[in-house]
Amino acid sequence: MVPEDGLKPLESGRVYVTDLVGCSAVTLDGRPLGPVVDVWEAGGSAVLVVERPEDGAELLIPLSEAVCPVIDTAAGRIVVDPPDGLLDLNEI
Repeated sequence: MVPEDGLKPLESGRVYVTDLVGCSAVTLDGRPLGPVVDVWEAGGSAVLVVERPEDGAELLIPLSEAVCPVIDTAAGRIVVDPPDGLLDLNEI
């Protein structure tokens, strides 16, 4: 509820959750996964909600250094290194 101009600068490696929404998620090899449409808190850790452009389905991506090694909110880009099978969890 703080106006944007009232936010304190963060230490290196930290971001405001609101800055993640709207970023494009891409894999290490540059394959687009879709935009981040929400961030959920789940059991003490955050999860990115990414909307797949091809069908609108939601991908849930753990927000961790191992899975999201590059977060560049200034460029609006999050690089995802998904563990095997993570991107297929929503497929039936």
